[in-house]
Amino acid sequence: MTQHVSLFARVSAALSVAAALLTAPTLARAEDPKFSMGKLDDVKDIKDVVWTATGEAGLIATTGNSQSTTITAGANVIRKDVANKFEGSLTGTFARATTRVATDLDGDAAISENELSEATATSAENASLKLRYDRYLTEFDSLYIAALGTVDRPAGKELQGGGQIGYSRSLYKTEDHQALAELGYDLSYLRLDAGDSTAIHSVRGFVGYKGKIKKETALEASAEALFNGNTLTFGERESKPFRDARVNGMVGVTTSLSSKLSLSASFAVRFDNFPAPLAKVGDLPFAPGFEPAADRLDTTTKITLIVKIL
Repeated sequence: MTQHVSLFARVSAALSVAAALLTAPTLARAEDPKFSMGKLDDVKDIKDVVWTATGEAGLIATTGNSQSTTITAGANVIRKDVANKFEGSLTGTFARATTRVATDLDGDAAISENELSEATATSAENASLKLRYDRYLTEFDSLYIAALGTVDRPAGKELQGGGQIGYSRSLYKTEDHQALAELGYDLSYLRLDAGDSTAIHSVRGFVGYKGKIKKETALEASAEALFNGNTLTFGERESKPFRDARVNGMVGVTTSLSSKLSLSASFAVRFDNFPAPLAKVGDLPFAPGFEPAADRLDTTTKITLIVKIL
């Protein structure tokens, strides 16, 4: 009985945090940035190679008066040995909805049978892959290298791929809390849905925190900032060096329900001061000289059950 009460308390605590996160305004975006924080404690007690893997998936489908489909999926794998850590993560979301459209074709201020139709549109279509390797030098210092790939069509990005390299330093560490900072270089190749492509050379800064609130519950928060070192041009728009600030932030809480099952709630925000041109809406192109940009701000709120596979 005590065990059931404890489990209920943990679920209630996590859902309370999730409810607070859900009160924040959100936009339809599936990409949930997961920031890896490498530290020597991850591998100091490891004598042999250790693998861990987790996965998550979700589906919402409605028919009838409301027709929509939303699919989300994610996976994470980690390999550790005495002085090295490799982590790979993959996330993706697809959302599509059909709505009724009324068009007053004859201008009589009333909708006839032939003026009522349906329109289907995709509101989310993105995926993100990240591979990262950490090499630990001391208890507080490490080097990292990462490869990244993203597809986000509603944001006008047909493909964004690149890599990161840099130095990581532990700022504060106790048995239950860790804070660190990273400084490095980021290279991104961006191919736009509008057809153009460009390379972005950026300075990358990162700060992150991980800690235990209770024995079974952990809190994570992080912020990443990238500033372009080269001039960017999208159509008639131009961004000088250090004007294309991109900021990614997240806060999340995870509580263990059992040795194989966890409940996670997170809120993530992504800001791009020089967003890509908006992808084509419908079948027709934009008029000459009209080049709308994608939104600068995207947010994601997630509540997920995580299953530990290995």
